[in-house]
Amino acid sequence: MSQILIIDDHPITVKGYKILLENLEIPTSLEFDGAHSCDEVLLKMDELEGNFFDIVLLDISLPASKDKTVTSGEDLGLLIKKRFPKTKIIVHTGLNEIQRISNIFRTLKPEGFLIKSDIDPKTLNHAVSRVLQNKNFYSEKIRTLLSPDDFEKIYVDSWNRKILYHLSQGHKMKDLPSHIPLSMPTIERRKKRIKSLLGVPDGSTKELLDVARKKGFI
Repeated sequence: MSQILIIDDHPITVKGYKILLENLEIPTSLEFDGAHSCDEVLLKMDELEGNFFDIVLLDISLPASKDKTVTSGEDLGLLIKKRFPKTKIIVHTGLNEIQRISNIFRTLKPEGFLIKSDIDPKTLNHAVSRVLQNKNFYSEKIRTLLSPDDFEKIYVDSWNRKILYHLSQGHKMKDLPSHIPLSMPTIERRKKRIKSLLGVPDGSTKELLDVARKKGFI
């Protein structure tokens, strides 16, 4: 029995994926569960401990957890990888900006990666089937986006994404050390680096956040 957790903040997507996968023809039976928020997944992680899921279908654009320690599906994926290294992750996302996709790929190194607009029954079934067989599956669009020239263009790590997240919530720079366990000089250096990476080295915080939203980092 293989257990699959489908994570998406839209219940209809979770239900739809489950229906598409129920008739998957593989040598093992499947058991499905769904989650619609970071907090719901965090609760499952604590409850299941050593009996976590074999595969997680992970949406990236999830609302932050209530305590703001997990600010996105990407953060959630990193936590799953750390606590349950045997669990395989298939990312499914509506994001299609090259820099954002390459950043997710580099951060999570998922076993599967799908763009939502390209998902159909055949693609979804193929992805899950291959990952269950300990193989990787990246959709054609993902393979096109992840060209060698684009892969190393940008890398915004977890701390930098947290800085962007808290700035987007209206927190002032001087208040960030109370939300992020980094010193003020470190946060300032990181903000300067983020500006350079996103192409707004001399821009305001508003310009930085506008570009970060456009590229899908917040």
